[in-house]
Amino acid sequence: MKLKIAVGLVISIVFVYLAFVNVNFNEVLDALKRANYLWLLPAVLAMVLSHFLRAVRWHYIFEPIKPIKLGPLFSALMIGYAANNIFPLRMGEFLRAYAIAKSQKISKTSSFATIIVDRLLDILALLVLMAVSVYFLPTQETDGGIFMLVKKGGYIISAGTVGVIVFMVLLMERTEETMKILQRLLPHKLFELIDKVVRSFIDGFLAFKKAEHYLAITGLSIAIWLLYALVVYFSFFAFAFDLGFGASLVTLVIISLGLMIPSSPGFIGTYHWFCKASLALYGIPEGAAVSFAVISHAMNTLPFTVIGLSYFWKENLRFSDAVSEKKAVEHAEKNS
Repeated sequence: MKLKIAVGLVISIVFVYLAFVNVNFNEVLDALKRANYLWLLPAVLAMVLSHFLRAVRWHYIFEPIKPIKLGPLFSALMIGYAANNIFPLRMGEFLRAYAIAKSQKISKTSSFATIIVDRLLDILALLVLMAVSVYFLPTQETDGGIFMLVKKGGYIISAGTVGVIVFMVLLMERTEETMKILQRLLPHKLFELIDKVVRSFIDGFLAFKKAEHYLAITGLSIAIWLLYALVVYFSFFAFAFDLGFGASLVTLVIISLGLMIPSSPGFIGTYHWFCKASLALYGIPEGAAVSFAVISHAMNTLPFTVIGLSYFWKENLRFSDAVSEKKAVEHAEKNS
């Protein structure tokens, strides 16, 4: 664990250096002074709404296990966000599962299974956005051959996404039949690993047993990510960037991919460099891009960290208890 924390810190330090090296800080300060911060208000409201819709989606995922009201789900969600911004190794995911399991008196494993499903839905949504965002890449300054390569990559991602969705539907509707097919196609050790994961987290997929949930969960997933793009779009206005909604999709996708890289709590460094790199595609000067990254990162982390911590204290949770539960769950999984 200590090694993973150290690696994350080193990666963040490297990306902080890459984000700020050779940047003219007078330009950064000038951009910060000229920014119209009133535009951050609709950006924050869009982010709050996206979190609320995420809680609604989580409600649908949880419903077959136990119907839970939106209040406790939103509370646990905010606790998870705050923990990811403070603690290493993305402990927020487990704290989120621990908080809802404790408050609603349900199985920790079932609770954690719903988090896995939630993240899978996000990955699928991101893959779809990647395919769509290809059409909003700036073409006038892009080499034709490279652009066609990226465009073909978008088609491949689209096809792969459809394939994953079909596989998930088959897995939920025809679990045993699908697993038997996988057993015939995959090497024995790989199949055993997949089978163990599927059996461990099958509770989280129970929502997909009801056909009426497909449309709701799909619609909510689309709305959540469109709201994320709106957050970026409104932030563009704060810095007077003459960029359209398509550019906000591209920026969102690139930043989201960057956040998958292990880093320090709060995604410091990785967020800033990937944000700067995405804006460079549209000719935004480094100073303005860095100022945008700093404010955007602060807007996405500070308010929700405060809200999450307030819920954490309100729920009377202790971080040490959550760590102990995490170790117990991991030990049980290893011995299962």
